[in-house]
Amino acid sequence: MQAKGIIFTAIDTDADNIEAWNRWYDVEHLPPNIALPEIAHGRRYVAPPALHEVRLPAEPARGFADGQGVHVTIYLTVTDPTVAIASMTEEREVLLAAGRMDNAGNRAVRTGDAMDLLWAAARPELRLAEADVPFLAHRSLRVVLRSECAEVRAVTDAALTVPGVLGVCSFASRFFAGTFADFYLIEAEAAETTLAARTAAAYPDDVEVTLDAPFEAITAFDYAFADDIRASTLPQVLDTDQVL
Repeated sequence: MQAKGIIFTAIDTDADNIEAWNRWYDVEHLPPNIALPEIAHGRRYVAPPALHEVRLPAEPARGFADGQGVHVTIYLTVTDPTVAIASMTEEREVLLAAGRMDNAGNRAVRTGDAMDLLWAAARPELRLAEADVPFLAHRSLRVVLRSECAEVRAVTDAALTVPGVLGVCSFASRFFAGTFADFYLIEAEAAETTLAARTAAAYPDDVEVTLDAPFEAITAFDYAFADDIRASTLPQVLDTDQVL
């Protein structure tokens, strides 16, 4: 089984629905999607207020501005990611018909993408084959959305020397022409490691970075971050025209 790409989605929910929605996602929504033959793995992430404070740039990519894009879901695909999306869309209709989407509450998909895996690399001491890296365990994630970068391997190689950075996977968007993504797999604290990697491995000035954002991996049934979000200035209620 070899990873071919990902489905990447940013999602928000009302602050008073965080625990219920996350439990629904972990218990009722992830399993039928991961069970699809096109999907190898699925994992979810969150950006509590402290991680929004280090999110760049000041006006980030669509779906991540103004405190949006608190939650992210990533599905690792073993086929063309657009084919996997088509399969998930069909499965969603089955789930809807069976009433299995009823317990989600209000939520909004802020943005989504299908991305082809271009290459992956890990710290040399881990002795991983390239095909192993997308499955590498990690505690947090740094997402960099950018324009084309001829020197990207030099940037990521430098980032892999930063303590806590285990690996990186590089992708090309299928939906947004000219958009590329580097996903850094991190075993340490998300904000601190992201800041260190930015210093040690800066992207060239001619590369447009439209998002540089850390996220924490969500552990099922541990949604303590909900209280931090409710106590913050992050949006508390979805805009009515974005409720799904």
